[in-house]
Amino acid sequence: MKKTLFFLVSFLFIISITACGHPRSAKSLYKEAKHKYGKCTIVSRNETDEGSVVTLHDKLQDFDYTVSSKMNDINIDGASFGSVPGTSDTFMKSLMEKVVSNVKDDLDTACSKPGVSYEPYPDSTDDLILVIYATDEKSGQDAAIKAATAIQTQNLKNRLDGIDIYVVDDSSEEWYNCEHLGSVRLPDIKWRTKEDELADYYTDMAHAQTDPEAVFVRSRKGTFSETGADLNKVVNVLGTDYPTEMSSPVTFYYFRDSKGREYYLCDFNYYDKNNNMAWFTNYAGE
Repeated sequence: MKKTLFFLVSFLFIISITACGHPRSAKSLYKEAKHKYGKCTIVSRNETDEGSVVTLHDKLQDFDYTVSSKMNDINIDGASFGSVPGTSDTFMKSLMEKVVSNVKDDLDTACSKPGVSYEPYPDSTDDLILVIYATDEKSGQDAAIKAATAIQTQNLKNRLDGIDIYVVDDSSEEWYNCEHLGSVRLPDIKWRTKEDELADYYTDMAHAQTDPEAVFVRSRKGTFSETGADLNKVVNVLGTDYPTEMSSPVTFYYFRDSKGREYYLCDFNYYDKNNNMAWFTNYAGE
């Protein structure tokens, strides 16, 4: 009871500190955008008690985007705890619109085969510039490579690095309801199968959790019993497939660290000796 009360008091104290402030000024938004995205000029600005909105013109690739700041309400379980200032911008979406417009003819050609079509910059994510619908993986792969080649010509100062071109089947009008077939990620003009995508994902996880210079070596399927881990310490992440039995399937992703030692990271979360949640690994550390 005392511990619960302590956390509640601590939470309310943090809220009392953060639930204040004011929207950022147009001048502040302009300075941050210039530092983050590059040289720009102010097209228009609007400042009120509710917030600030600045429209900026990107000099490098000749397009407009907006940056805004407003107060966001904090609501928890129907109760209001004030508000905090928040900032958002349309830079990436506006850049993708500009790029797709510049290479539209090339994209039309890349996706001109029967059974292949594309949808630019879906609204659901800022990391996806193109979705290609295809009746089979091979035709989708060919279209994605050609599309990526065209888009990469517009990747000035590497501002599109990390942006994806997804290929899905044509079973639905909504791409997120279709079967995912693979992708290409800029700046590489390289087809990634679903297995490649998983390897890339767990490589990012290994860099963040273990060694930032680790190199992916291989992956293999196994069972939870091979890890030697305690089943009771597995984190039950809602919406994911996590081990529930000693015979549960597990994928081992092997890496070589900066000292040449090989280790693995598994595809499930685990509570370590300090009760912190992390991907299960046999990494020995420094």
